[in-house]
Amino acid sequence: MIIRERYLKKIRDFYNVTSLIKVLCGLRRSGKSVILKQIIEELKSLKIEENHIIYKL
Repeated sequence: MIIRERYLKKIRDFYNVTSLIKVLCGLRRSGKSVILKQIIEELKSLKIEENHIIYKL
């Protein structure tokens, strides 16, 4: 999996903003799920509990 650092850098500022719901939007097959999985892995590495991460297909 290619790490999309450019996009992750823009999203990281919102990791700790608890008053917002985060939604990834984009064209079909543009990599939204891949970026979301990368965000989830980063959150886990930051010791965020898995029950605080909601991932729905």
